[in-house]
Amino acid sequence: MAEKNHSIFPFPSVRAGQKEFMEDVQHAVDSGGILIAHAPTGIGKTVAVLAPALQYAIENDKTLFFLTSKKSQHKIAIDTLRLMKERVNLDVVAVDITSKQSMCPRAVSIYREFYSLFNEFCKYEQKNKRCRYFMKQDEDAIRGIKEEIMHVEELCGWCTTRGICPYKAALDASKSADVLVCDYNYLFSHDIAERVLEKTETGLEDIIVIVDEAHNLPDRIRNNLSSELRMKVISETARGIRTTNREMYDNLLQLEMMFKRLTREAVKQNKSEIRVERNFLLDELETVFRRRIDAMSYAEFIESLRHIAEGFDSGTKNTKYRAEKETLQRNILTMADFFDSWQTEEKCLRIFSVSQQDNPTLFFKLLDPSVVSEPIFAKAHATILMSGTLCPTEMYADILGAAPDRLKGKEIVLNEYSSPFPEENRLIVVTKGLTTKYTKRGEEMYQNIANKIDEVAKYVIGGMAVFFPSYALLKNISAYLPDDVRRRAIVEKREMNKDEKNRLYEMLRDDFSKVLLAVQGGSFSEGMDYESNTLKAIIVVGLPLSPPTLEVKTIEGYYIGKYGTEKGRHYGYFYPAITKVLQAAGRGIRSEHDRCIIVLMDYRFAQYPYKNCLPPDYDMTFTDKAEDLCKEFFKW
Repeated sequence: MAEKNHSIFPFPSVRAGQKEFMEDVQHAVDSGGILIAHAPTGIGKTVAVLAPALQYAIENDKTLFFLTSKKSQHKIAIDTLRLMKERVNLDVVAVDITSKQSMCPRAVSIYREFYSLFNEFCKYEQKNKRCRYFMKQDEDAIRGIKEEIMHVEELCGWCTTRGICPYKAALDASKSADVLVCDYNYLFSHDIAERVLEKTETGLEDIIVIVDEAHNLPDRIRNNLSSELRMKVISETARGIRTTNREMYDNLLQLEMMFKRLTREAVKQNKSEIRVERNFLLDELETVFRRRIDAMSYAEFIESLRHIAEGFDSGTKNTKYRAEKETLQRNILTMADFFDSWQTEEKCLRIFSVSQQDNPTLFFKLLDPSVVSEPIFAKAHATILMSGTLCPTEMYADILGAAPDRLKGKEIVLNEYSSPFPEENRLIVVTKGLTTKYTKRGEEMYQNIANKIDEVAKYVIGGMAVFFPSYALLKNISAYLPDDVRRRAIVEKREMNKDEKNRLYEMLRDDFSKVLLAVQGGSFSEGMDYESNTLKAIIVVGLPLSPPTLEVKTIEGYYIGKYGTEKGRHYGYFYPAITKVLQAAGRGIRSEHDRCIIVLMDYRFAQYPYKNCLPPDYDMTFTDKAEDLCKEFFKW
C-alpha cells in the first residue's frame, strides 16, 4: 500500500461548500459511519470526497471503492487522482476497471451484450489454454499499472499491446490498490462482487465505499434483478431452430401456448396487465418438461438453451445469413437469461402485459433495492453516497436501507449542502397556465407550450435545450413550433445510437444558435456533461410522471405499506419524476462561472406536492411572462 501522506488536497484553497462536505466525509471514515450527501454541482464533490477518504484509507490500510455508472465520472475520478499524485507527490495505487467483456480484446459485439455467453467463452478459452492474452504473464506490465494512474482505455491499450489480458492484469494490480474506480456492479451485483473481492483479497470490512451519482443506485439495483420476455422472441426462436432442434422447438411451442393462455386470462379479466406468481412459470415449465420423452428439469432447460446459443458458428461470410444467426443467438440468450433470473426468491413484482396485443410480455422487477444494498452498507467500513440530486436524503436512506433504524451501530449523517455558485447566475422560472397534465393535453395546450418555447428562445444568447417528459410529447408539441425554432432545432430520437447522440451534442456545442429537443431521463438530460457553459437556457416541459401501470401502482403500494401513505406516494411516484427534472435542469451550470436560465414549463411545479419535492435552494419565480425575465437575464 502507499505510504502515509498528511495533506493530499491538490488545490491551494478549499472552495465554498467543500469544507463542510470534507469535514463530514472525514467524520464518516473516522467513525465507520455513512454519509448521504446532496451536494450540488460545483461543490467539487470528487476531490472533496477523495482527499479525506483516501488519506484515511492510506493511513489505515483500507481500500477505496469509487463506484460510478458513467465513463465521464470514471475519467473525472482518475484525473483527480492524477492531480493528487502530481501536485502533492502522493504515492498512490489506483486502478480504473470496467466490465470484463468490455475490457477483453477478443470480445465480439454479442459477448459485450450477453455476459453469460462471454463468461462461458472466456472460461472455455482459459480451460483449454486457447487465450494467448490470459496465458501470458507480464510482471512488468502489472508494475506499470501500479506505478502510473491510467484511464481504463489506456490500461486496455497498454495490456493489449503487451499481449496480456487487461481485465486480469487490472485485478492483479488491484490487490495492491488504494483506490479501485469501477462500476456499481462491482459491489452491488452479488456474483461479480464475490469474485472481485476474492481476487483483490479484500473483505467488505476493509472497504470504504463511495457511490457517485447515487440517485441512480436504486434503479440500477432493481434493473439488475429485472428482465422481460416477449412472445415474439419465443416465436422467432421456435421458427429458427425448427429444423435443427426439434425437442427445443416443441418446448418453445408449449411456452407459446402458455403465453396464449395468459393472454386469454387477461382478456377475460378485461385488463391489459395481470399479476403472475413466481411458481406459476416454474411449475408450468416443469410440467411441460416432464411430459417429454427425454424429460428435463427447469435448470436443464436453461442449460440447453445456453448450449444451443454457444454452438452457433458466426464465421460465415454471407452477411444476411450471419445477421439472421446472430439475431437467433440473441433471442436464445435472452430467453436463457430471463428464465435463469426469474428463479430469484427476492420480492419482485411479476406481471404479464398484453398492452401490445400481437406481442404480449412477461416481466419481473425487484421491488426493494435495500435487500441488496443494506447488507453492504452494514459490513463496509464506511460509505459515502453523493449526488447533485440526492434530494431528499431521507428518501434515499430509506429505500437503500441506510436509515438509522435499520443499521444499528452505524452513525448515519444526512446532509444537503448549499450551492457555491452566485445565486444571480441561475434564474428559475415557473410558467403559469401551461401543463402536460393528462386531462389538459390537446392541440390548444400543445400550441401554447410551443409558442412559449419560441418566445423564450428569441431572447436566449447561446445554446438552449428543451426537455420533454416523453418522445410522444416531444413529437406532439414540436409539431406546433414556429418555423424559426424548427429551423434551429436538433432532435433526439429514440432509435439513436451513442455515436449519433455524440454528433448531435457536437452540433449543439459548435453552433450556439441550435435548440436541442430531447427527453427527460435520457442521455442528453442525465448522461451528458455540457462543457464551457454550452447551455445558457434550459426549458423543462412538464412532469415525467409515470403512467399508472400495474408496475407503478405495485411499487407505490409497496412503499405505502412500508412507510405510510404520504411517504409511500412520494417515494414511489413523485420523487422519481422530480429527480429526472432536476437532472435535466442541472445540465446548464457546471462551474462557478456558468450562467443559465431554467424555465419549468408546468404550473404544477409551483403547487403542492411538487413544489415541496424540489430542493430548498430552488428559488422560483411564478409568471406568465417567462420571455421578459429571459430578456432581462441576458442583458448583462
